[in-house]
Amino acid sequence: MFRDGWLRTGDLSYLLDGELVLCGRIKDVIIVGGRNIFPEDVERSVATVDGVRPGNVIAFGIEGRRGQEAMVVVAEIKGDASEELIRNVREAARSVSGLPPSDVVLVPAGTLPKTSSGKLQRSLCRQRFLDDTLSLIDVG
Repeated sequence: MFRDGWLRTGDLSYLLDGELVLCGRIKDVIIVGGRNIFPEDVERSVATVDGVRPGNVIAFGIEGRRGQEAMVVVAEIKGDASEELIRNVREAARSVSGLPPSDVVLVPAGTLPKTSSGKLQRSLCRQRFLDDTLSLIDVG
């Protein structure tokens, strides 16, 4: 569908020196308290935390208290879960978004939903979180 001469693909992008730069999907933007949070930014930051498997982090929004959206971060980890790891994930997410996630969920390696080509499936992960069907790691 075209609108104002643009093909509406659902991609989030901007023009830079005449070049179109794709930076995400409009439906994936998390809006908390009027602030736009880009899940890719949160995911990249959390992936740098020691103990988190790089490239295996998903951030998404859910309906929080009083109908306002809240952010959730789900991360595959390499070893044991700990309160310190959760604090570090929370801080990494806050450092790029300005807000801490309402929930940090740690899952075993290889359990995040992916497409057949290996891309993370943010919406399916969100649904599994809401359905309480993610494979969680207990914090020891």
